[in-house]
Amino acid sequence: MKKLLILIMMITLSSCTGVVQQNPDFDKNVELAKTWFDTFTSEDYDATAALMSEDVEWQGCFYGSPVMNKEEAMDYMKGWHDAMENITYTPENYLPGVDPETGQLNGSVRTYGVWTGTNTASGKNFEILMYHYFTFNDEGKIINSGDFGDATGLIMAVAPDSAE
Repeated sequence: MKKLLILIMMITLSSCTGVVQQNPDFDKNVELAKTWFDTFTSEDYDATAALMSEDVEWQGCFYGSPVMNKEEAMDYMKGWHDAMENITYTPENYLPGVDPETGQLNGSVRTYGVWTGTNTASGKNFEILMYHYFTFNDEGKIINSGDFGDATGLIMAVAPDSAE
């Protein structure tokens, strides 16, 4: 009897395919995320704002940064442009996201990549690995997003040298 139970369990486990079905919106949303990076790096504020829903929630990457609304998020993005020149993003990947409550694939997009550019005030170049996530509504607008990385350390590293 014990051998029969082990055999049934082995057959059951081997029949599991392990195939995860991708959310049908994922590929479309990857393209929307890529568009956001293109509009942000080109400093096209109107196009960047147009990609965001009016009630977007954006988590910034600075220490203690609160969740921002659309107006605050656009000011945050303008702050990056005012402080840095020649900003580029080179993605390492685009990964599917999950609903935080259910753990199910929800069409959201996560990405790790490298930002490069030059600090406007000091002329110092930077390169930093960052993580971003985007969740989209049915109209293809960003409803929540966030940036994670050591932004505070970056700003300190490329700041102008202090006068002695």
